[in-house]
Amino acid sequence: MNIIAADVGGSSTRLVYAREGRSEEILHEACYASADFENFETMLRTFVAEITDRMFGFEVLTLALPGVIEDNVARLTNLPWVISKAEIRDQFGVEQVHFMNDFQAAAYGIDRLSDSDMLVLNVGVHSNDATRVIVGAGAGLGMAWCQGQRNHSTAYATEGGHIDFAPVNTTQIALLQYLLERYEHVSYERLLSSAGLVNIYEFYAQQAADDIDAAWVQAQALTSNMEAQKAMALFVQIYGSYVGNIALLFKPEAGIYITGGIAGTITRWMQSADFIDAYLNKGRMLPLVEKISVNLVTNERVGVIGALSHAVMKQQAATTNDY
Repeated sequence: MNIIAADVGGSSTRLVYAREGRSEEILHEACYASADFENFETMLRTFVAEITDRMFGFEVLTLALPGVIEDNVARLTNLPWVISKAEIRDQFGVEQVHFMNDFQAAAYGIDRLSDSDMLVLNVGVHSNDATRVIVGAGAGLGMAWCQGQRNHSTAYATEGGHIDFAPVNTTQIALLQYLLERYEHVSYERLLSSAGLVNIYEFYAQQAADDIDAAWVQAQALTSNMEAQKAMALFVQIYGSYVGNIALLFKPEAGIYITGGIAGTITRWMQSADFIDAYLNKGRMLPLVEKISVNLVTNERVGVIGALSHAVMKQQAATTNDY
């Protein structure tokens, strides 16, 4: 059984072509800038063309997608694509097309990682077969939770990135008031995302800047640009507070895992007191959040690994049920 799995993101999309066996064997992998393609079908056609000379066809396509997923159609957040299972089957002749949430895929991918694929931000007390939560800021802010023994767990998607932003001090209250002039609803995603980092920078600069992006703010924070440095510090403070809220909500004894396109590029800031102090700042609930391990995932392939792993598990389960 040959499988193509993809982790579709607002900024980039990673695809793998693999053969299912005792363990999945990856034959080809590619990563594309999502904005370079009009739709997913065009990207998939490009990927297939790259491997035609060594490809035996594929029977399964599994897509990890950011956004609301219906039974047969997915409309993506932060990317102007609509993906239809029927259109993919018609265009590529693939037998099985599966959709899953991108952070749901990351939750499955966590099981496939090693200690070298992550940095520990809060040690905590870890239990392998308990609840764990995966969060991450990139083009948007995603969250999923997972329960069960390692490699035999079940992951559940959420839209937890869109819950209301809850400021915790006067600076954050002023930031909320600033953003309420722009947006009808200020969720955490308006702050904990690529666009969110720019929003925070503009709050300190007190002017909009159409020609900058999150990478620019990160680079400027390494120079003498005080507004960029303040923006980075406030970004990780809000991130820490948000992750602390997740710890209280789920009490994930198997830990919290931070993925996404931003955190892995700002490890210096994520390992700072700005993050961990905000995470622990839960008043009477300090003993609870202290016990929850928090880990920064540095392997950017976690989503596609999880999508592929889940596809293999589904095929193996289907084969078992046939007997």
